Amino acid sequence: MKRYIFIYGLIFLFSSTIIHGQATTVSGARNLPRDSWVVLTGNIINAWSGNYYTFRDSTGEILVEIENSVWRGLSVDISDTVVVMGEVRMSSGQVSIRVRAIAGSGETISAPGQGVMVRQPISVSEARVLPRNSWVILRGNIVNVLPGGGGNRFIFRDSTGDITIEIERDVWRGLFVDVSDRVEISGELRINSGQVSIRVRAIRRI
Repeated sequence: MKRYIFIYGLIFLFSSTIIHGQATTVSGARNLPRDSWVVLTGNIINAWSGNYYTFRDSTGEILVEIENSVWRGLSVDISDTVVVMGEVRMSSGQVSIRVRAIAGSGETISAPGQGVMVRQPISVSEARVLPRNSWVILRGNIVNVLPGGGGNRFIFRDSTGDITIEIERDVWRGLFVDVSDRVEISGELRINSGQVSIRVRAIRRI
């Protein structure tokens, strides 16, 4: 286990310098490498076609992409302060943010089976009872790697139990961990054939 994750850590440590989990500004995000994970606070001031919006903070504006499922029932207007979390994207020299989670002061409209936005760390047992596509934050340890799945599937454990997590290679962002390292993961809850797992979008050592 330790060697396996160590190898992945080395690959990404030397492939790029990607910052994880940094609360930053629009101007700061524009200077980060592709795929950096950012947290921005500001306002959504315009809506465009294809799930694209203009996001503004005190330092400037940037295009953000927010798929319908990412809203998780949240409705906002230009006066509502929002926090968006996602990856820096670059295309033809243009910088944008692919938003994975959004929280804000707007109204949240609940619907049966709709994913929820969890802003504080919860336990594995609490995550297991949430609806599909909920955004969750968990703290614990990665204790094993599962066979198959391209080496991207792991067992995550906290004091309440274990859960399968999926971490794509680019999500490591240069991080190196072993089984003794306590980590925080953020991502979407998946349910497939009754099996609950987490698609991790961000991970950091704590």
